[in-house]
Amino acid sequence: MIKNRLSVLMAEKGIKSVSELHRMTQEKGLSISRKTLDKFHNNQNNNVAYETLEILCEVLECELHELLVIDKSSKED
Repeated sequence: MIKNRLSVLMAEKGIKSVSELHRMTQEKGLSISRKTLDKFHNNQNNNVAYETLEILCEVLECELHELLVIDKSSKED
């Protein structure tokens, strides 16, 4: 299962809330909805647009492999 590390990256960058992250995207002139950020933050988003991933990587100054990981412990044999 693919999971995101958004909350980990936010903590590492000192971003305390999804609201703060949303403000940061707006300040950079990037468009991502608060609802999308909430769902992604809570790992409730199964279909993520490439644009969303690109925006998050830009705002968080990270690479895609730092944002998304494969959680092998969730796989069933």
